[in-house]
Amino acid sequence: MQFSLFGAEAADPGLSDLDGVLLAGGHWVRSGPSARLSIVVADRWRAQALTAAFAERGVADQQGIRDAEFGYAVRTDFAPELVDEAARWSRGADERPPVELRISAGALRLWAISSGRMDQAGYVFATSRAADVDDAVHQAAGSQLARLGLAAASLANRGGPGWRITSARRLRRLAELVGQPPDGAGSDWPC
Repeated sequence: MQFSLFGAEAADPGLSDLDGVLLAGGHWVRSGPSARLSIVVADRWRAQALTAAFAERGVADQQGIRDAEFGYAVRTDFAPELVDEAARWSRGADERPPVELRISAGALRLWAISSGRMDQAGYVFATSRAADVDDAVHQAAGSQLARLGLAAASLANRGGPGWRITSARRLRRLAELVGQPPDGAGSDWPC
């Protein structure tokens, strides 16, 4: 794989990269002057890679990975520096993508870690299981993929909700943007 000047490996990790976890179904919790991001992922490798990503951004939860009903729960620590990120996604009691959402290659990588997978037709980025294809998060996710040159087909019930990238050119671009696979990703990582 060729190194991309615009890929996840070329940029410093930032808190805005956490947007990718939110597109995959993550949620914010606030407590006083702090906030925490959490998500349940299907595989242990995903949980380990997210824990490492949170540590790179200085917000790792010291208690580590927890077993959950449908996989593994991963979360950041409660941190004051996450309050602004949580506020961007909050509209009253609702969690919605910010109007100015523009995900980076780092956010795309965290989305791939959280819920990406290869299937028989291409690469699928899952969106929140609680969402449907008319949901604001689902629609914002598709818009962000298109903005990155990764136009994708919306998936509803069968294999979704999510977005599938199919063309060989787009799959190559995706692989350049998300960088090298985390340990254990195997066939769930674009190549």
